[in-house]
Amino acid sequence: MKKIIFIIFSVLVSFLPISAQNGNWHFAVVGDTHVPDAYTIKKIIPSLIENKVEVVLFVGDLIQGGKRQTTQGMYEELSQWKELTQPLRDAGIKIIAIRGNHEADVKGDNLKPWKEMISPDLNLVSTYRNVTFIGMDNYLDGEHTVDSGWLKKVLKEANKDNIIVPFGHEPAFTCNTFHPVCLDANESSRNKFWSLLEKYGIDYYFCGHTHQYNHCTVTHDGKTIHQIVSGGGGGFLQPKRGGIQNADGYKIEPIDLKSETGYVLVNVSDRNLSTNWISIFDKDVKNKPMPQRKNRPGGQRERF
Repeated sequence: MKKIIFIIFSVLVSFLPISAQNGNWHFAVVGDTHVPDAYTIKKIIPSLIENKVEVVLFVGDLIQGGKRQTTQGMYEELSQWKELTQPLRDAGIKIIAIRGNHEADVKGDNLKPWKEMISPDLNLVSTYRNVTFIGMDNYLDGEHTVDSGWLKKVLKEANKDNIIVPFGHEPAFTCNTFHPVCLDANESSRNKFWSLLEKYGIDYYFCGHTHQYNHCTVTHDGKTIHQIVSGGGGGFLQPKRGGIQNADGYKIEPIDLKSETGYVLVNVSDRNLSTNWISIFDKDVKNKPMPQRKNRPGGQRERF
């Protein structure tokens, strides 16, 4: 009799809406770990596991890489990063990662080590429970870019019952971020990308690039979207700088900014998301001086 009741209960549960089956759960956003120049990720991982995180979004600059690095060096740095993050896999936590400028800047065929070791796809879609994660590579068509054609197709085909969570490496709006220009280097392109988020009722855009926690809201045509920078994974800390630039008719409101190491913890409840900044102190990063920008050949400057 008990066996029959269990079978009936299991069948009934299978017909419940996805959100009812999922309940509350957590994912995290970690940016700019910069291995091997920093090992802050070793301090972050125990907190991720303790907070019962089920998915971690790594929003670019996993490694130090950069313009002085070779393809072979990129293989070695990615190997270190994978070894350092292995405890997450051992704990059954799903890892989803996209490139940052420090991967895209590596000399030679930098796509080969990335595709072999991290992900065969640069733009990617991954569904977990009641969330569809959409990762966007910002360096496929030069820096500061989003493939809006690809994104439009993905959003159109996405399960409408799921929460859509887009993430990239670069902020779309400069709001006291250290970098004076990000995706807003081309306002028309940025606006086209942002209009898709508005059209599909998306509430949050997660990113990194600037080594700080930076939360702002972007309001346009009556729709408000949260832009959350989670760049405290280990790169040297960057202060508030630049104010609000290239707003182009969007109302930008700063909510919170912290120049410290840590990550963003996201709670998923039915169709709602809520976020918390989890500070993880790393004295090696806290006491590390910010490098000075140097002029490079051709008038280019070092990108951090």
